[in-house]
Amino acid sequence: MPYASGIPSVLVSVLGGAANTGTVVGFGNSFAGIGLLGGNITLAPGSVLDFAFVAPRAGTITSLAGFFSATAAITLGTASTIQLQIFTAPPASNVFSPAGVPLVLSPALNVINIGTVASGIQVENISVGAGDKVLLFVSTNAAIVATVAGFVSAGITFD
Repeated sequence: MPYASGIPSVLVSVLGGAANTGTVVGFGNSFAGIGLLGGNITLAPGSVLDFAFVAPRAGTITSLAGFFSATAAITLGTASTIQLQIFTAPPASNVFSPAGVPLVLSPALNVINIGTVASGIQVENISVGAGDKVLLFVSTNAAIVATVAGFVSAGITFD
């Protein structure tokens, strides 16, 4: 399954994670400003738009690959990473929970110039039932107040 942010994704870090927001990425579009209330993402009109896909059959997500390309320059002060996380929800729910292992892109970034890139691939073992929904969330772990912006591309393998 391919993912692409379309427009630059905006990842905000506040006080080492106290109020971080990230971006959900879909198929050529994205939606920024998503906070993880209680570790979950809840779809609701006006707050979090639907960028999930519905699994047409039961299967297993076996890998997640990701790529980030900066569209704005920033100096973070400490090495920070871009992270991609798969979230899933059962068929009759709009509440998504983290699933599998987060993909931490490398290298860690300190000074980000326009065009700076980070990438990675993570083996996963996420069981998905027919009708389950799958969502991709992108964030940063910058230790200071920082806004990181860039294009995000990703792909998952669904066996």
